[in-house]
Amino acid sequence: MKYSKIQLIAFTLFMLILIVLSYFYVDKDVALYFIKHEQTYQNIGRRLSMLGESQWYIGGAILGMLYFSYIQSNRLYRNRFLLLLYVNIFSGLMSILLKIIIGRARPWALEHNENVYGFLFTQNEHFTWLQNLHYQVTMLLKHTALYESMPSGHATTTAAVFTYMMILFPKKFYIWVPIAFISLAARVLADAHYVGDLLAGILVGVLATLFVYSKMKKKFENNI
Repeated sequence: MKYSKIQLIAFTLFMLILIVLSYFYVDKDVALYFIKHEQTYQNIGRRLSMLGESQWYIGGAILGMLYFSYIQSNRLYRNRFLLLLYVNIFSGLMSILLKIIIGRARPWALEHNENVYGFLFTQNEHFTWLQNLHYQVTMLLKHTALYESMPSGHATTTAAVFTYMMILFPKKFYIWVPIAFISLAARVLADAHYVGDLLAGILVGVLATLFVYSKMKKKFENNI
């Protein structure tokens, strides 16, 4: 899979613009719609969300590595599963770190108070930088689940695995695209994330995967 720095920069800027536009013009209205119709969509979204849970890919990667290392020795396949493991771990850690830094409220908070929209650091405009930092840490410790909306961890995993599959099997894109779309849409249906959170997760997942791949490229360039 070939890509240039210019392409990566253009992709990053494009996604950041979409995230900003989504925050101001899309996120809240979409979230309120699915909150209003949660009896119709929420259970479907929660079930489909399994597609974006990283433990399946991490567990599968570990089993694949062990099998092709000790049972049926195959360096190429072992490295492929190793890449899958690293991709999921690295993208997951990046997602967790950004969740803490960004501190965005979940969409389901809107069900009880529509004013709970945005980020922790914007809730107290009169605070100093240090006061905002203290407030963010305190609120994250007390209400961790509430303020970890951006980026979506499921979207990060979905984008990471999608990019991984596109690296290995680019001609099968017609399979990976609909699966990725369903996995991403599930998080909005479940009232767990805003559209902008999904876009942020896609950005993190793609960049993290390409970064890990660039570090392991020599293991694959003769075989992929």
